[in-house]
Amino acid sequence: MIVVVGTPGAGKSLLGSSIARLLGRRFVTVSWIVLEKGLWIQYDAQRRSFVIDYERLLEALKRYTRHVVETHWLEPFEELLDVVEGVVVTRCHPVVLLRRLERRGWPPQKVAENVEAELVGVIAEEAKRLAGKGVPVVEIDTTRGSPAQNAADAVKMLRRGEARCCTEWLSVLREEELGFLLEKLTSLSSGVRTK
Repeated sequence: MIVVVGTPGAGKSLLGSSIARLLGRRFVTVSWIVLEKGLWIQYDAQRRSFVIDYERLLEALKRYTRHVVETHWLEPFEELLDVVEGVVVTRCHPVVLLRRLERRGWPPQKVAENVEAELVGVIAEEAKRLAGKGVPVVEIDTTRGSPAQNAADAVKMLRRGEARCCTEWLSVLREEELGFLLEKLTSLSSGVRTK
């Protein structure tokens, strides 16, 4: 199983399906598995998400060992280390991610929550835990490059056993980009619109 993980909007689906095509595997998302198999306990309308039945999800994931699996949640895979061949972390420039999520019409607080998670590398830090347990982890910046080229790069790095992770946006962003993001995140979190 190859796991493609990242913040919502960071290009997981495009990259994951490209990796699957390249390797001749099937592509599946954890969301699809949860919905298709009814692996949820309840729907949280405020967060617009399902509360997942964790134990049933773990059992279901064991049937997808020859797949490329997309998720934004790595915790279950920590219990499936024997079948995880590698993890590909998708990263996206936070300003680009902000625009993508707003174009999708996401609620302001959800946009802020996800851009902030990308900005501080929440998912990348989770991936580092898996790397510490011997799972190959590579990072692909989906801000640029085609899905096909990014997939080829990811597969090449995984095959070589390279470990490349993780971009620290707070040290990479220019001062004006960081200022823009902080102002925008504050306004989104408070419900006040800015340009």
